[in-house]
Parts: sequence; C-alpha cells; structure tokens
Amino acid sequence: MSKSKKVQFTSEYEKLEKSKIKLTISISPESFREGLQAAYAKNRQYFDLPGFRKGKAPRKIIEQMYGREIFHEDAVSIILPDAYEQALEQHDLEPVYKPEEITPEGDMSETAGAVFNAIFYTRPEVNIDGYYGLTYPKMETEATESDIQEALRAEQEKNARQISVERPAQLGDTTTINFTGYQDGEPFEGGAGQDFDLKLGSNQFIPGFEDQLVGREVGDDVKVEVTFPEEYGHEALAGKPAVFEVEILDIKANELPEINDEFAQDVSEFESLAEYRDDLAKKITERKTSQQDSNKRMHLLQTLYQIAEMEVPDAMYQARLDDSWDSFKRQVESHGMDVESYLRFSNLTEEAMRASWQGQAKFDVDSQLALEAVAVKEGMTASDEEFKEHLGVMTGMEGDELDKLLENVAPARRKDLTRDVLCKKALDFITEKAIAVDEPIAPIVDQVAEPDVIEGEAEEVE
Repeated sequence: MSKSKKVQFTSEYEKLEKSKIKLTISISPESFREGLQAAYAKNRQYFDLPGFRKGKAPRKIIEQMYGREIFHEDAVSIILPDAYEQALEQHDLEPVYKPEEITPEGDMSETAGAVFNAIFYTRPEVNIDGYYGLTYPKMETEATESDIQEALRAEQEKNARQISVERPAQLGDTTTINFTGYQDGEPFEGGAGQDFDLKLGSNQFIPGFEDQLVGREVGDDVKVEVTFPEEYGHEALAGKPAVFEVEILDIKANELPEINDEFAQDVSEFESLAEYRDDLAKKITERKTSQQDSNKRMHLLQTLYQIAEMEVPDAMYQARLDDSWDSFKRQVESHGMDVESYLRFSNLTEEAMRASWQGQAKFDVDSQLALEAVAVKEGMTASDEEFKEHLGVMTGMEGDELDKLLENVAPARRKDLTRDVLCKKALDFITEKAIAVDEPIAPIVDQVAEPDVIEGEAEEVE
C-alpha cells in the first residue's frame, strides 16, 4: 500500500471497567484491498508456481492455491498500526501500555473490510485531598561536635601513610604476599600471584582466606584452606575445596597524622585547625540540610500517594518495569557487555531483577499519579519556558542545540516531559505547605486550609 494513502476507517470506544478501554476499529474495504495488494507485493517473490516464473504468479492464482486468507496477516500488519494510532489520536486516548489484546471481529474480506477490537488501559482517575499541611519528621541540621570529629577522623585516615611493622598481621593491615592455589594437588588457572597487596578484612579474596593470615608474621609460609562459593563465576571451581600456599613478604599498617594546625594546612586551604573545623561545620550543615530536604520530599511523596484514591492498572507497573529493564540494558551495553553475559556472570535472571524492582515501580507510578492529581486540582500549567528549562536539564543541552532539539520533540514525549514539569511543581507546592514535627501525623483526608490561603499560594506556584 502506498505510504501516501491514509488508511480509511471508522472507530468507536467504550469503557469496560475502571480505566480499561475497548477500541473498535473498522477498516474500509478499499483500505483492506490496498493492504492485501501491498502484502502480495511484499511476498510474491517467495512463491514458485507451475507455469509462472518465480515471483510472477498473479495474486488470485496464489490465493486459489493457498487459500484466500494467505495475505490477510501481512495485510493487517501493514494497515492496522496506522489506523490504531490515528484512532487513539481521534478519541484522545492514551494507553499506559501495549494493548492487552487486538482481535478481529467476524470475517475480513475485500468487500466487507475488517473489524478489530483493541483492549488496553488508560491512566486512572485520581481523587486527592488533604495535601495541605502534611507532616514530616524534622531532622537536626546543625553540625554537632560528633559530626566534626567523624569528618576529621575520615580525613585523618585518608591521609594516613603505610609503614612496615614487625609484628603479627592484624585486620586492617595490608599484607604483601606470593600465593599459588591448588585443587586436587594441581595448580589451577588464575590461582597465583606475586607481590600482591591484600588488605586483611577487605573481603577481596574468597571467604576465609584473609582470616587465616591474621596473626602471621613476615617470612611465614601459610597453607590456607578454603572452599569456593557455590555461586562462584568459574564453574570448574564453584563449590570446590582448594589449598593456597602463601608466603608473607611484608606487613604494613596505617600511621595516622596528628590532628593539629599542621594537619589542617596539609589537607585544606586553612592555616589553623580552628578555621578548618569551622569550614567542616559549615559543609556538614549544608549536607545535612540537603539531606533533610531530600528526606522531607520522599516522606511527603510516600504520604501523598497513600491518601490518593485511585485504582491503578497493573499495566502501568508493567510499563514502568519495562522502562527500568531498557535503562538497565543500555547501562550494561555502555560498558561493552551484553546483558545475557552480565546476567550469567552475576548469577541473575531478568525475572529476578524485575521482581526486585517491583516496589520501586509501584512507588514511581503511584507517586506520579498523585502529584499529577494535585497539579490538576491546583490548576497548574507548564509554560514553554519551564518546558525548555526542564528539557535542558534532562539532556544537558543549551543554546542553539537545545532550540533545535525542542523543535523535534515528538508529541508523546512532550506530553511525558510536561507531566514531569507539573509533578515537580506539585511536589514543590505540597513541600512549601508541609509541617515539620517530631513524629509525623497521619493525614486527614478532608483537611483543607483557609480558602484565601489556598488561592494566594496557588497563584504563586503558577
């Protein structure tokens, strides 16, 4: 069928239950005939009939020999996708996932055309109230003396130097070793190393290996007996016992610098420890304030979707899991590995990973629907400038590059990004009205603020 010709069809839909939709699409006889002809043109090269050169047999002859339905499936695959997309647009329907099913209704023919029923889900209706004055647990944001001491110790350990010690090895020490691994008395591939630095307690080696070096001294030859984990990546070694002959060449321990003015000068731009402590206190306060804001928003989101009245179709969660899987695959492939290999080496399956993401998928979907409902109720809109700013943040683009991208954003993608903008505005809105308390209070669904306060603050958000 020529791409210049649009599919002729009629369509209607009905709500079956909740957000479940049945969309009926009736393809005109003319468009169905065009689909059949396109399917014939696509497939005739594969037919070799007596009396005709391969690929030259007329369509009617092929249909007589193989049945009149021989091209129906391909004809449908050619004409139905366009009709389906156009019908969705006509009725302003937005499926949240691929159709649950698309089935023909009755017979299809050149004289009658074809009728199809598509069953899918749309976004559910959401009723929400009580989002003014939600409570969240307050958190101390000022830097305490304990916080400052912890930061100083961390910097002290970061600037420690290693010195060789003449004593038995302890957890936390770094041992320099030669080692050779044996299985059934024979060395195995990848089981040997020379002048290898191993920090005891780092769990870098097989469980039990590092513990058997504790208490040993430089010059000791140690026979380390271990059993490889059942899930070990090398199948020939998984679950098998092994013996390592280990020679301890050196033992190093961390020597911590003294915390004083000289220390402050070495690790910062400050001349005194007092100045350095003040700077640490400032940064800790900033970090804790940022963490408080993050915790606050997360708590409010968790509370918000619980007070929303909605029946979310499982299809929405499935769509979110698909997005997570696609994102995961891109991440793995960006590191030069195919997903199948990664799963095999990690002893994982796609099903197990999807199952582990289900809680997050539910949170993502439910909280977004709740925020969208707040945005609708408050009459929020996303301006062109806000949309452009969000797109720039998402892509890291700016200037002419961003303007060019803006012109080519697909309508469906624009709708998704606009929702993102509105959700952010809605979250900012409820965050501004939230109240910090020692212990969060369960929200009251019919809780409202005074009308003049609501109107004033809603105008600020817009």
